[in-house]
Amino acid sequence: MAPARASKFIITVAIVLLAACSVADDIDARLAEAEDLLQQAAEAGYEWLETAALLEQARTEMANGNLDSALALIEKAQFQAEAALIQAEHEAEAWRSRVLQ
Repeated sequence: MAPARASKFIITVAIVLLAACSVADDIDARLAEAEDLLQQAAEAGYEWLETAALLEQARTEMANGNLDSALALIEKAQFQAEAALIQAEHEAEAWRSRVLQ
């Protein structure tokens, strides 16, 4: 391989590896955020049953290198955790309307 072609190849490989690391870092950050939201929902007493399992599946997908699948699972878990927190906020006041007077 000519030196110029070898340099271009090395640069291309480096760019691809950096991009992959960036995606993995982003997924790690999204996973941590979803786990934090799940913890908040659990502390509020409104953790949904499926959310923790989704995050476990996402970790498995990440370990197997299926980053797109992992991200989809993380997004679903994050949505559920956010919805659980909204439910907790709503129920903090709504229960009053269900008390007999």
